[in-house]
Amino acid sequence: MISAHPEWSSYKEAPIRGNLFEKWWKSRFRFVDYPFLLVYRGFGNSQKCHLQGHVFQGMALNKPKKKASAWQNFIALLKMFLVKTVAKAKVEITVNGKHYNTQTNDQGFFDLEIEGHGLSTGWHQVSYELKETLVDGQERVNVKSEILITEAFEHGLISDIDDTFLVSHVTKKPKKLFTLLTKNANTRKPVEGVVKFYKALSNGHSKSENPFFYVSSSEWNLYEFLVNFNQIHELPKGVLLLKELKDSFLDFFKSGYGSHRHKVDKIERILRLYPNQQFVLLGDNGQHDPQIYLEIVATYPGQIKAVYIRGVKHNHWNETEGTLSQIEALEIPTKQFKHSSEAFDHAKEIGLIG
Repeated sequence: MISAHPEWSSYKEAPIRGNLFEKWWKSRFRFVDYPFLLVYRGFGNSQKCHLQGHVFQGMALNKPKKKASAWQNFIALLKMFLVKTVAKAKVEITVNGKHYNTQTNDQGFFDLEIEGHGLSTGWHQVSYELKETLVDGQERVNVKSEILITEAFEHGLISDIDDTFLVSHVTKKPKKLFTLLTKNANTRKPVEGVVKFYKALSNGHSKSENPFFYVSSSEWNLYEFLVNFNQIHELPKGVLLLKELKDSFLDFFKSGYGSHRHKVDKIERILRLYPNQQFVLLGDNGQHDPQIYLEIVATYPGQIKAVYIRGVKHNHWNETEGTLSQIEALEIPTKQFKHSSEAFDHAKEIGLIG
């Protein structure tokens, strides 16, 4: 969730720094030198939890509507990347009536671990407030988000996003950019059959609520978009763990590419937090998911229950089969599939779905 900004009667009244030209283009794109808190769903067990977020300046954004034009979608997306992170900003977090203080690192990011939070199993509300005055006339900058506390479950789900359940065309860069530029959370589409499959995995064999963790190389800039997409298309509610926030116009064109090493680190963090639980890994063969999951399985074989890979790139199919055979050698079921129904049937056969 992102904090709100004041309702200026005119953007000429908003705090916009720079020369006349800078003020002109900033006001045209609703870019303001006002602080925002962007906070993410937290997660934890009965002993400790993790809370994360960013402090930045720059984005004053209205969500594009379903019938928004391609230009409106482009401006909305562009503004997600035209931000300036704020280092060493103090943030107060309120969890279960207790107050905790943290501050952002050099990239404007904070990552707080809390022990003894006293929360029961389920989703809970968390409050965040910026304790820094960064512009004259600054009003209270605060926002609420949620945290998932879970302990015992049939199986957890760790899923990639792009081309695993969200049609993104990552392997076709021009098509991916066109999709990013012209569509929004209302008009983007999930992969056919994936909503039914993911809901069934979340319900498990005994209609429990198995937790979903969405781990992706999409940047934190796209967090609000992804949360909205999941809600609109009724995908299971879950925790999103994304790549570092970008603050450059050029980074927009490189969204989702580069190193994927962070995915290993984030998956390992989840597994260490729930050492007695097993997880299902879901990804695609477009980039590096099969190799990443092989590394995870080799390190945490007792915690992986099954691996599913969507075959989106034909010339990676045989290589992926070879990688999955190494995973199966560790007695972990795998399935590379083209259609979600194939994965659904396989999951039902091995008892993941009732």
